[in-house]
Amino acid sequence: MDDKIRKIQEGIDALLSLQRRFQEEHGFDFWKENPEKKRDMFIRTLFAAIDELAEAGDEVNRWWKKGFKEPEALETKKETVLEEMIDSLHFYLGALLILGVDGKEVAEAYLRKNKINFERQRNKELGYV
Repeated sequence: MDDKIRKIQEGIDALLSLQRRFQEEHGFDFWKENPEKKRDMFIRTLFAAIDELAEAGDEVNRWWKKGFKEPEALETKKETVLEEMIDSLHFYLGALLILGVDGKEVAEAYLRKNKINFERQRNKELGYV
């Protein structure tokens, strides 16, 4: 196996394992449900991940509150922003568990898509900036 894929896979598998343990301990093992319930929980989990990312953005972009839109907000609110992003990561990992993928599949898909993204940036004729 390619060393790059193996390293990425190990990290993702470690995160998935931690998330699986948490979800099983609390009865959120939706990957064990029937297809209809799995689909429903997959969608709900993705929207929860999106909501957490929006909360991270709100921490540095609440135009109506002092201290939230200043250029320094990203640095001064770094810990809170990171916490919201980790909340999103938890939901994202949960969605991967529902989808039934492992670290190797995620690593291979990431590297495949990363290669495409690099090519899009190199070749402006593809219409990407």
